[in-house]
Amino acid sequence: MITSISNSIQMRKIKKQDMQAIVDWFEVRQSKLYKIGWAYLKNHYDVEDVFHNTIIKVHDKIGQLRKEQYFETWVTSIFINECRSIYRKKNKDALENPPEMIEEKPLESQLEVMDNLDQLENIHREVIILKYLQGFSQKEISHILNLPIGTVKSRLHRGLRDLRNLIEGGESSGV
Repeated sequence: MITSISNSIQMRKIKKQDMQAIVDWFEVRQSKLYKIGWAYLKNHYDVEDVFHNTIIKVHDKIGQLRKEQYFETWVTSIFINECRSIYRKKNKDALENPPEMIEEKPLESQLEVMDNLDQLENIHREVIILKYLQGFSQKEISHILNLPIGTVKSRLHRGLRDLRNLIEGGESSGV
């Protein structure tokens, strides 16, 4: 009961564009959002930029939120779009200035799964990250990515199939 009252008070402050209330909301969910950002960008400073940009956008665009119960999915959607934007910019820069090759070292199995996850198409990788690393339901993922639930389910199925093939040493059919 106390939590719902404090959440309601915090939401009222956020809707009034109270920057401290927005920052406080992000601090509570920092770990969860950081994992999403890291899965996309693999760079602490880039993830910090995403946090900063997302906080500013939430502050500036809170009036566009129609239903309070979708606040978290709305913010997550903005956060993911910011990650995508920085990811695209970095890839464009990397194509123009390719890095020198670095010798790879053996990885632990969990890191190997993450590497294989990176080999999946973006559309499959992001639903797997949201479902299995962040714990969002398929319905929440549908709202976050603005996709029909059937599309979310098929992307999860194909992504898991391709990930399994990569881990077992086969090739992903979608890459």
